[in-house]
Amino acid sequence: MAVPGSWTLFYDWGCGGNYGTTPMTINANGTWSNGQGYTGAWAQSAGMLIFQFNNSKTTYGGNLASKSVTGIMSTFAGGNGCFYMLEAGAPTAHADALAKGKADSSGKT
Repeated sequence: MAVPGSWTLFYDWGCGGNYGTTPMTINANGTWSNGQGYTGAWAQSAGMLIFQFNNSKTTYGGNLASKSVTGIMSTFAGGNGCFYMLEAGAPTAHADALAKGKADSSGKT
């Protein structure tokens, strides 16, 4: 599966069902950026995607399936959570209202 492209990241610190959201661009050169100004590196192998934030230990890892990714993330400093990603074109409007007042994708409030 080709991973580079435009995605929407839905993240939930604590896995309580309260997802924040941000657009995310995954580049073919092994880098990524999101709508909150974060950047980092990513890798894909055997149906898995992992990406890490620059200047941070925050790491996301998940299973690739069709046009989605589902997995877990950690700051490795006490923050853990669940996430999913949808490739560009999938409907995401339902999550926009849920994102207000949540910790951002790196775990910062």
